[in-house]
Amino acid sequence: MYLGKMTTQQAKEAFQKDPVVVIPVGSTEQHGAQCALGTDYMVPSYLADHIADVDNVIVAPAVPYGVCPYHLSFAGSINIGYDGLYLVLHGIMDSLMQHGVRRFLVLNGHGGNTPSIDRAALEVYQKGGICASIDWWSLVAELDDKFRGGHGDILETSAMMAVDPEAVHLELSQPMNPRNPSEEVAAAYIQAVKYRGGTVRLVRDTKENAPSGWFGPFDPKDSTRELGQEALDLSVDFIRGFLEEMKGFSCG
Repeated sequence: MYLGKMTTQQAKEAFQKDPVVVIPVGSTEQHGAQCALGTDYMVPSYLADHIADVDNVIVAPAVPYGVCPYHLSFAGSINIGYDGLYLVLHGIMDSLMQHGVRRFLVLNGHGGNTPSIDRAALEVYQKGGICASIDWWSLVAELDDKFRGGHGDILETSAMMAVDPEAVHLELSQPMNPRNPSEEVAAAYIQAVKYRGGTVRLVRDTKENAPSGWFGPFDPKDSTRELGQEALDLSVDFIRGFLEEMKGFSCG
């Protein structure tokens, strides 16, 4: 079921059945030269579409904006900040709780959103509800090591090839060309570096560590629709099972 397609009367009746409301959340931000700005909300939206038939589950409209201040040097990236995303999620869940909803599952497509999601989720708990969240890219890497990925690399690009082939342009893909801050310190991720075997957070603009926009263990030029579909299917199967468990979680 989709909240956006319901009338207010239908929603009122559905909420009386103690449903789980699923909220896809992402970001509009750069994903390298080859992958769409909407990747982080388009993938969670796809996952939500494929669990919308689960009994007593309602899919809310996706939140397409998130927390990405470190990508703003790349055209098209939109940052609403930690407080901005928190206020949006707070407004969504607080409103629905006033109508009787107690259970929420956030399908998250962007790691920078986590603090805002956690803050809103804790408030739901404190009001007698429960809110879980799933980071789909981390999930699939835990379930199968071959899906290890980074930002805009082979995993996300492959997933988008399965979600919307027109949103991927492999011919535009560029080498990663990571920039190391010094001879002894190497770029490890968008906001992290390696030194003597240890990881150090070094928060800067993405262009400082990853001038091509993407960062990860595997080059996006090798992305395939088949790899992406396999990762998406694995996610959907897991989420469908978790939703059934979540229906039995105690609230309040």
